[in-house]
Amino acid sequence: MSKGAVNDCVIRVSQAVLKLQKKVIRWLDEEERKQIGSRIKQAHCFDNCVGLIDGTLFFLAFAPTLNVEDYFTQKGNYSIKALFVCDTMAKITLVEMVWPGSMHNNQVWLNSNVYLAKEKYFSNKEYLHGDSAFSASMVMVPAFKKGQNATLSDERKYFNTKLAKVRIKSEHCVGLVKARFQCV
Repeated sequence: MSKGAVNDCVIRVSQAVLKLQKKVIRWLDEEERKQIGSRIKQAHCFDNCVGLIDGTLFFLAFAPTLNVEDYFTQKGNYSIKALFVCDTMAKITLVEMVWPGSMHNNQVWLNSNVYLAKEKYFSNKEYLHGDSAFSASMVMVPAFKKGQNATLSDERKYFNTKLAKVRIKSEHCVGLVKARFQCV
């Protein structure tokens, strides 16, 4: 395929996805969040967790024409950063995908509409689980980071192990998206 044909294909797929986005990908209402929270509590003992968040990169075929250095990643290519929030069934409830690939997951999260207007999206001590790339807040409970020349306490290791068992669903979700839309 020529570069032009690939570009046309990506544009058509992107337009189709964006057209369906509001029907398929939407933030959960209070009752749906309660159901997800109940499933997570029953299976993993985390009370009030209403979703799982993870970031990923979508690689670009060629360098953008504007702000090229912002899209260049530590992996040596150009990409767009995406954050996905999903439930334990890998149903996507939020996609944040307007940021250059060089941005850190936490930066994207802290600039997302859901975080900036968290009182509209979360209630009753609800929160998301993320990996250690995210900073802790009232609506984010990340894994503990191991500091330089330090080890985690047994309690923190236990927490991270329990968290990994539920958070793996966010990894699966990102993998499913990338497998389904390989041309992207």
